[in-house]
Amino acid sequence: MDTKLKALKVQELKEILSKASIPPGNAKKQDLINKILANPPAIDVFYTLHPAAKPKNSKPVPPADDDLLAPPEEIDWTVEESIPVEPPKKSEQLLPSPAPAAAAPSPPTVQSEEEKRKARAARFGMTYIEPVQQQTKEAVGEHPDKLKARAERFGTVASVTKARGKRTAPIENIDPEEQERRRKRAERFGLPLSGKA
Repeated sequence: MDTKLKALKVQELKEILSKASIPPGNAKKQDLINKILANPPAIDVFYTLHPAAKPKNSKPVPPADDDLLAPPEEIDWTVEESIPVEPPKKSEQLLPSPAPAAAAPSPPTVQSEEEKRKARAARFGMTYIEPVQQQTKEAVGEHPDKLKARAERFGTVASVTKARGKRTAPIENIDPEEQERRRKRAERFGLPLSGKA
């Protein structure tokens, strides 16, 4: 309805209000539309001038003081209709039998990591590939004397104290000129001299 009124010109809206004996005044278009919507006689005049705009399933406009939460007046709430209530019929279908109780669960078996990996590979349909263990250099064929010569050549010592499990710091080959510089630096900054230098 509002869109149909907006499609009209201001002059036509003023004509509708004047035929409904409502003074249009000197108002804007939206004010004129609001006046028409607020007055039922103006709405009736609009429908008489524009019969195509009339809705086919029009319900009477409720008065402004109508209580929307009140029950409708056309229903008689005092009469109770007795409708016989029938109990629900049991269906003749048989219910599915409960699943047989599973046997007591077996105690969890302790599997090694390799067995777990094999089971996982089987579950996902993959082939299990055995892990390759890393071989030490001595097992590959490196001679211990060769390893020792290489360590001396590059200044690395791979000695591990087996009693404590700690690695020792590599022994540095320091020339006397470098030792003198380190001693002077230690004196200047108040650092303790290391026993190695």
